[in-house]
Amino acid sequence: MAEWASESGQSGQSGQSVESVESVEGTVRDARPGDARAIAIVHVASWQAAYRGLLPDDYLAGLSVERRAEQWSGILADPSPGHVVVLDVGGRIAGFAHVGPSGDDDVPPATGELYTIYLHPDVWGRGGGGQLMESALGRLSGDGCTTVVLWMLSTNDRARRFYLGQGWSEVPGRRTQQFGGQVVTDHRFGRSLAPQGTATGQIFTRPSQ
Repeated sequence: MAEWASESGQSGQSGQSVESVESVEGTVRDARPGDARAIAIVHVASWQAAYRGLLPDDYLAGLSVERRAEQWSGILADPSPGHVVVLDVGGRIAGFAHVGPSGDDDVPPATGELYTIYLHPDVWGRGGGGQLMESALGRLSGDGCTTVVLWMLSTNDRARRFYLGQGWSEVPGRRTQQFGGQVVTDHRFGRSLAPQGTATGQIFTRPSQ
């Protein structure tokens, strides 16, 4: 059964299977402060599914909706200069994205960043991810960004296929993080937001740190 988070923050079933849903694209809207718990539910469920086998099992099992909800409450109280958008499917939050200025010091001016984008596993592969991403990137374009970057776990092949299919390409840049004692490597991807498009390989001319 399709199951994701309602606007009230309660996880529940949609009452129909994913296969019988006519469209999971739904409506993308700006997140509201009251969406924090619903976003947290999607966030934790997506991590536990997407990173199974890529991050330590005990780390994933210990992810807390309550702690995530606290984090998102802080972000949603004042997301500026960034934006948080959610994918609303029949009154339930099925996904979210967070964008804003890039925090990298080796990218050109007017570069935004896709900090996070996650869908509940029950709606993976149903077309909502592309709609959610384009709406989020549209917020960056409205802010005057002409280029956008993201960081992705190097071993996440599913995410890599998704981003490549959405017009992203790998650009110079590597970083490491640690989760549950495991050190992982992130790769950087980039995409032009310019109306006519510009090859990302030409945009990222500064050497990565």
